[in-house]
Amino acid sequence: MAAWGKGRGTRTRAWLGLVGIVAACLVSLAGRAEALTPIPVGADQERIEITTLGEAYEGRGDSLQVETAAGSDGVSGRMTVRASVPGTSPNWMVFALTNKTDKSLERLLTADRYTIVGSGTVWPDLDARRIESVTPSVGFVPERIKSDKADVFRITLEPGQTITYVAELAGDRYARMYLWQPIDYEIKSRDRQLFNGAMLGLTGLLAIFLTSIFAANHKLIFPAAALVAWTVLNYLCVDFGFFHKLFNLRPEDNAVYRAAGEAAMASSFVIFLSTFLRLGLWHGIVRMMIGVWIVAQLTLIAVAVIDPRLAATFARLSFLAIGSVGGLFIVFLAFKGQDRALSLVPTWLLFLVWVFATGMTLTGRMSGDVVVASLVAGLVLVVILMGFTVTQFAFRSADAVYSGAPNELQSRSLALAASGSTIWEWNIRRDEIKVGSEVEMALSLMPGELSSKVEDFLKHVHPTDKERFRVTLMSAQERSGIRIKSDFRLRHSDNSWRWFELEAASVPNADGRTLRCVGLMRDVSDSKRAHERLLHDAVHCRLTGLPNRELFIDRLKNVVVRAKSDNTVKPAVIFIDLDKFKSVNASFGLVRGDSLLLTVARRLQRHLGPQDTVARVGGDQFAMLFTGEREARNLPALAERVRRSLRAPIPLANQEVILTGSMGVAVWEGTQAADSDLLKDAELAMYRAKQSGSDRIEVFDPSMRRDREADEQIEADLARAIEKNHLKVLYQPIVYLPTKELAGFEAQLRWEHPNLGLINPLAQLGETADTELLIKLCSYLLVKAAKDVARWALELPRSERPIFVSVNVSGRQFFRPESVQEVRHVLGRNIAPQGTMRLEISESLLMDNPEQAVEVLKVLSGSGVELTLDDFGTGFSSLAYLHRFPFDTIKINGGLVRGCGTGSGAAIMRSMVALAHELSMTITAEGVERADEAVFLRSIGCEYAQGYHFGEPIPERAVSQLLKMVRRSERKLQPRGFFRPKPKSISKDPKKPA
Repeated sequence: MAAWGKGRGTRTRAWLGLVGIVAACLVSLAGRAEALTPIPVGADQERIEITTLGEAYEGRGDSLQVETAAGSDGVSGRMTVRASVPGTSPNWMVFALTNKTDKSLERLLTADRYTIVGSGTVWPDLDARRIESVTPSVGFVPERIKSDKADVFRITLEPGQTITYVAELAGDRYARMYLWQPIDYEIKSRDRQLFNGAMLGLTGLLAIFLTSIFAANHKLIFPAAALVAWTVLNYLCVDFGFFHKLFNLRPEDNAVYRAAGEAAMASSFVIFLSTFLRLGLWHGIVRMMIGVWIVAQLTLIAVAVIDPRLAATFARLSFLAIGSVGGLFIVFLAFKGQDRALSLVPTWLLFLVWVFATGMTLTGRMSGDVVVASLVAGLVLVVILMGFTVTQFAFRSADAVYSGAPNELQSRSLALAASGSTIWEWNIRRDEIKVGSEVEMALSLMPGELSSKVEDFLKHVHPTDKERFRVTLMSAQERSGIRIKSDFRLRHSDNSWRWFELEAASVPNADGRTLRCVGLMRDVSDSKRAHERLLHDAVHCRLTGLPNRELFIDRLKNVVVRAKSDNTVKPAVIFIDLDKFKSVNASFGLVRGDSLLLTVARRLQRHLGPQDTVARVGGDQFAMLFTGEREARNLPALAERVRRSLRAPIPLANQEVILTGSMGVAVWEGTQAADSDLLKDAELAMYRAKQSGSDRIEVFDPSMRRDREADEQIEADLARAIEKNHLKVLYQPIVYLPTKELAGFEAQLRWEHPNLGLINPLAQLGETADTELLIKLCSYLLVKAAKDVARWALELPRSERPIFVSVNVSGRQFFRPESVQEVRHVLGRNIAPQGTMRLEISESLLMDNPEQAVEVLKVLSGSGVELTLDDFGTGFSSLAYLHRFPFDTIKINGGLVRGCGTGSGAAIMRSMVALAHELSMTITAEGVERADEAVFLRSIGCEYAQGYHFGEPIPERAVSQLLKMVRRSERKLQPRGFFRPKPKSISKDPKKPA
């Protein structure tokens, strides 16, 4: 038993040892490769594909044991190769080479870092290092040759030698490896560079051509096509490795550049398709989808920097979407007869073929160098054909029109296109309307959408205009020979409305019935908006947007009418005049002054109810209308709140400005004679408050009307004097100081009052005078002066210095739109030489409403009149704004002229003259009464002067006699003979002597 037990233990240990040996063998086999069949390398073989003849291994860990190929003696060995970086578990490619010749052979082992063949569509294989290292079984390690396009190793085989090579791969995918003869590889590289250069040259020239031609033909299809050419050129530069040589970039970053290039190229095709087919004019949803698509394509360019393979995946898939969707658009529009789509058909067919071939190559179903070169050439051909299509389409219509002398039809077509109109046609028998494509383009509608049945056309018409337009069509259908003239609104694709004007005529047939109407449509939206703006500005303040005096009075009249029939309506008016605002405006300038007015307007609006109104009735005057009975009872408290809100400090120019206002309050009592008298009552109360001091509130008292009644009596007498032509116009001479000759006259209006004698009617009218009466006086003076100066030009003809007349129109009413229009009408009715009419506007009037004054003066200056700034230096003048007004002359007040030759007065006068000359203006001094004043003014360069020293105001008959005397004296002074000196002229430039 003991012997048996001892033998049994020995056998157990033997079995365990055998199992251990077997396990060790299995473990060793897991990392070892079988012996290879060597690949024979001949002297005349150009290229051998190693990938299909070698053996690939993956998942073998960080080391690989290889049994080498047997040599000529039939003995094989074993080699172990370890990964360059531990822990990476790379893939391996093992192959053996044998030299059967009697010569030493040198070969190049290559693996392209990128090839489109089999690179894939989803998560594609982009540029990357393919071979990390190559380890031989015997001999020296192969030398790596520097290259941007491929991994290249130099291998040397001695005669009869067999060597096994283990290539450690750098990526997860197996790259195609080739064994080249060095001379053949060099020839192939040169041929490829020649081909690449030709493709780059063609694409670059086309990109420059399409970009440059945009300067001659400003159509968006040229930059859109040029964008495609530039992106294709960019992609080819990346694919050919041109950027690495030009900018010294790292080959490792080429995957980013390639993915970004593919995304940019796809984006450019979408942009070109949208631009050329004008997809932006389609329905809003289609336009939005195209916009989102373009943004998504452009986003891929940025994604390429973060994840190149993800960006390349979507970019490559998008080419299939671009080809398919674009093809559907082109086919649809081509069947609709759109010329653009028809001309793009050949280009898009070639593009679809290229997309299909590229997809087959990416998936590995097509391979070879010829296929890769054909794809590059095909892409360039698509771009060239696209450029030809764009150029031919863009210049086709222009060549047909301008190729020769235009005939009558072509001339009419050009005139129609230049007028901005388009054809409109109504076929009554078919009940169809056809319009030109220009209308659909203006409305961003699909081509042909408006050319439809009448009912379908009316769906695009504004609901307010629809029935009126329908009645117009029915009238044209029932009556022959009728002309259609209508304006209506059509819906834009963004749901806005545009105005169109239609003028058409019926076309009767042989029996006189109307079967067709033909005419022109044109977009008048801009003129309609301008007209509406003019209507708004006529009754609103342009600065604040508040109603003006006219609109305020109109609303006041409506409220008074309601008050007469409804006792609960109790109108009340608060009239506000800002204290010393002119000085504030002059100190801070026009812009900041306008800001203050806007602030005041907003503060006043806070006190309004739903039916109340606040208006700007003057430059620095506001009026508030309250309609409720509650407001009337609490009016004193309300006025006090308004006063306090005005006094609140206003931050301006790093300081605080405190404005105050004199306020007049009036409540409707039913005793006012006219509906608008309530405003006059409040204005009277305001003037009473201003007389008491600033920042006061005064409630209207009937006793204030007595002064107003006296003024109204004068106004009534003056109105009758205008009707009976009892007014006189006197003319005071104006002398040109350098030559002391008569230059012109100032027209002065006078009225022979029964009690007051000869007076100035404008001076007798108060601040509350009737505006229409003031306009009549101004118009009377302008008409009289214009007629007289036109006649003077005949009585005293001067070719270079005609007699002029200066008219003072300094009144608040002058800046009303109807006053400006009246001036233009007067000048248009009375033909007078250029520069013979001068208008004088006082400085204080400008400061009342400077922003409106600038606009009015520009209109008047463009009407041919010369403008004079009257009473300069007496108001709150500011040099900061003087240059903004288009004045020709500055008129100095007589108070500054008296005693100007001595002391500080002389310095002031010299500075004023110098200022005017620097601003290219002339100077007129009024109130000259002594000879020494005239001498001093002439010495400092003052051009014109008037006053009792030169003559008092005289009637029109005396003016004619004076002109006859001047003409006789000028004739006597004129030299006789053949050689006559050129007469002196009054220089317009004050810096140049006459």
